[in-house]
Amino acid sequence: MNAFRIAFDSIWSHRTRSALTALGIVIGVFAVVTLVSLGTAVRDFVSGQFRSVGASIFTISPASPGNGSPGEGHPFHGGGPSPFGAGGVPSTLTVGDSAAIAAVKSPSIRRVAPVSQLPLPVSTGSGELAAVAVIGTTASYFPMQQLSFVRGGFTGRGVALGASAAKTLFGDTRNPIGREVQVGSARLRVTGVLRKGEGMLSLQANQSVFMPVSQGLSLAGLDKVSQIMVEARGNSQVDAAAAATTRVLDHRHALRDFQVMKNSQLLTSINRTLAVITAFLSGLAAISLIVGGIGIMNIMLVTVTERFREIGIRKALGARDGDILWQFLAEAMVLSLLGGLVGVVLSAFAGRIISHLAGLPSGLTPGAVLLAIAFSLAVGAVFGVLPALRASRLMPAEALRSE
Repeated sequence: MNAFRIAFDSIWSHRTRSALTALGIVIGVFAVVTLVSLGTAVRDFVSGQFRSVGASIFTISPASPGNGSPGEGHPFHGGGPSPFGAGGVPSTLTVGDSAAIAAVKSPSIRRVAPVSQLPLPVSTGSGELAAVAVIGTTASYFPMQQLSFVRGGFTGRGVALGASAAKTLFGDTRNPIGREVQVGSARLRVTGVLRKGEGMLSLQANQSVFMPVSQGLSLAGLDKVSQIMVEARGNSQVDAAAAATTRVLDHRHALRDFQVMKNSQLLTSINRTLAVITAFLSGLAAISLIVGGIGIMNIMLVTVTERFREIGIRKALGARDGDILWQFLAEAMVLSLLGGLVGVVLSAFAGRIISHLAGLPSGLTPGAVLLAIAFSLAVGAVFGVLPALRASRLMPAEALRSE
């Protein structure tokens, strides 16, 4: 304890120098803790979004024939790329495939919905094109995605609007039901307006115009859908529903040019990718901790030189080499630890600000805090060894002769 008291006294007597020396540790710990905490927050947020939609949904997407893996170099014939990244594969999926899956009446399948992202322009009576997406689907799509209507519904005769799309097309009009929009070459009446979704997976729905898939494909001059979504009757029924769906499609697609992607698989893949990115960025940020450790070593070497007489007096009074070694090692570790604690506090403030702006869960990750503090102590110990050894090996007579 005496060594730590001496360390605090020395640091306090050189406050400015100590603060500048610890700055590298502060920056490194701040960066590491912030990145790890935000990476964890993003993973938790994404997991929550998928849980809100349900792990019981899986998607049938185009794939290279024979192996169910995405191909390259092919134009996409399904009316736009799939949201799950198979946009480089020509689609052979049809509305008939969706109907065939639904017709099986499997006890494990609850709903089936074809989905096609359509390259159709949308405008109102003014003729000005609106920045909205057009999605062709069926009424089953909305309960699968937990989308509800604030007005009207999806009747299969007109179009339904996402909350943001309704505002884009009709401004502040309270009730656009019955008004017309131009979709491609057809003028269609608005039959429903969706309630605004707050989740990440609802962003596309908010800014989309939904229309009957067969009519949309006809207007776009297409005959294939982008993907087919299937909802099982429960999480425990997903494998059975996927097997039943695969049997139907194997019968209709001899080349097996499709792939089944479960939400749980997609979530695992996303989380794995986020973990790798977070670890990589944290590793880069940790370099500043090494730089901070080098700064501590340099300052401690200067400190040893400045305190030759103090070292000589302590040794003359009976201090052992180990006592001197521990005194200067403790000072380096305390200096590094203080920098780490300041970095953690700054990270807590930054995390709250970023979480508020980005809408992510706030708060530090305990694991990241413990890791940063442990690493700070380790940096202080490693880079404080050389100055401490130099101090402990001084001969009392040599130290007392120094000015």
